Amino acid sequence: MTKTPAQIRFDNLVSITLWPEFKAKRYRKTGNNFRLYSPAGWEKIVNIQKSMFSNKNDICFTVNTGLYLPEADTIFETPRGEKFLEPDCLVRKRIGNLNGLQSDLWYDLTENTTINDLEIRVKQNFSQFIIPYLESIQSRDDILKQIIWEHRPNDEMAIRTLFICGYQEEARQWIEDEINTTIYRKWREQLIKLKDLLV
Repeated sequence: MTKTPAQIRFDNLVSITLWPEFKAKRYRKTGNNFRLYSPAGWEKIVNIQKSMFSNKNDICFTVNTGLYLPEADTIFETPRGEKFLEPDCLVRKRIGNLNGLQSDLWYDLTENTTINDLEIRVKQNFSQFIIPYLESIQSRDDILKQIIWEHRPNDEMAIRTLFICGYQEEARQWIEDEINTTIYRKWREQLIKLKDLLV
């Protein structure tokens, strides 16, 4: 099937504009995903996500990042390993969370888009936000510290992962904090069961 000008421009943006820098950093590319595999077993991913409302002539897209730990992969009985996707990651950040504005950021690409302007804007956003964030993560401990720093409520998998990975005190404290502050009875009961398990 012949691609539209917008589809060709999008493919070129991913493969020609964005990919070379990640390739130089030893990422691997599959479709619109760039993955970095660490010998120590933790991973990073950049995902260029098209909106579900996009069509072949009007492509709206954003950029997601993920930090992957096999210990936190619960979608399948066996972790996906090299095939992990951004939703499999315990730490997930979209570009709108990294640019300081804390609002969703989407780019529009049509056959009428001035491609040079879009390329410059996307590449600047990668250089200013995506790459510095990913470069700040250099170890499994960096990912675990990111989990502690984010301290998302109602996140049993984050608590379990911290405990499994050697941050037992932080995991126990997180449980105590949630037990003391939650207004949800069911979640409190779940936390008390979790507390008994993590000993």
